[in-house]
Amino acid sequence: MTVSETVSAQSPAVAAPTAVNTPWEDGQPLWVFGYGSIIYRVDFPIEDQVFGYIHSRKRAFLQKSHDHRGTPTRPGRVCTLIPHTEWNSMFPRDPADPDAVCWGMAYKVQSGMEQQVKQHLDFREKDGYTEDFVDVFVEQSEGPVVQKVLVYVGVSDNPSFAGPSTLDETARVIAGAEGPSGTNREYLFKLCDSLRLHHPRALDPYLAELETLVRMYVASDKHALQ
Repeated sequence: MTVSETVSAQSPAVAAPTAVNTPWEDGQPLWVFGYGSIIYRVDFPIEDQVFGYIHSRKRAFLQKSHDHRGTPTRPGRVCTLIPHTEWNSMFPRDPADPDAVCWGMAYKVQSGMEQQVKQHLDFREKDGYTEDFVDVFVEQSEGPVVQKVLVYVGVSDNPSFAGPSTLDETARVIAGAEGPSGTNREYLFKLCDSLRLHHPRALDPYLAELETLVRMYVASDKHALQ
């Protein structure tokens, strides 16, 4: 099945909440910023891509996953973007680096398929995610290389937001959770591998430490079963 056929076969979308003053309208070019699974699992047709970063947001595994990497009774954890000011309020002992950026991939959706892909992504990101728009930068650029890029964010007042969690608590959830799309740890490991592949500094300290903890708990569980 081709990528286009995959999108066409998608079930009717349950629309994600739309940001106020949405700067994208049907018929216009559509760019999408991926900072989680969309980096390594692009299931929609594209015609261009740029690996870059956004400012003032911290990627964190604070969004519950009831439909992809977990279940309603045992939800997993997936990525969302937390504004630095909000992160500092939730984690005052671990403030965000004001100069830190969040790396990801911006994709230009294939011309003529924007509305179809948008509906597909609304369904894929339906578990608590809201539309937002960001500017994407690359190294040594004086300004953004792509502007008004669509991104799906699990804001802190959505029903699937996990709330403040220690890294250890998050790692234990990821090590054990599994859903229709696979194990939760696979999501984390593929994300980390993809970031390393694209840029030597794209893997931030939060993700690196989380990956180390999850691998430790997975190895511990395997050892206990032997």
